[in-house]
Amino acid sequence: MAKKKKGEQESKKNQQKKKDKMLEDKTFGMKNKNKSKKVQSYIKSVSTSIMNSGDPKQRKLDEQRRKTKADAKARKKAADEERNALFGVSIYYDQEYLYKELLD
Repeated sequence: MAKKKKGEQESKKNQQKKKDKMLEDKTFGMKNKNKSKKVQSYIKSVSTSIMNSGDPKQRKLDEQRRKTKADAKARKKAADEERNALFGVSIYYDQEYLYKELLD
């Protein structure tokens, strides 16, 4: 069996499975036994702390990636809307016409 290299990280699925297992272990028997506010709040606090656990640097990087991806998507959508407002549908017909000319 091959050993893991130090640089390799666990997959996100495996990390999520471990977190789910840890959450289940910590709240075992509490969900059905007592439905009081205290138990519900404890379960909620434990689940949020476990799901947010991990490497803070990695979480920050993931958050930045999501933010940049959303910004890029918004910029692309705005550019498309601006192009459509300026040129309308004629650009698409011109592109199709040129494409057909190249094929012939």
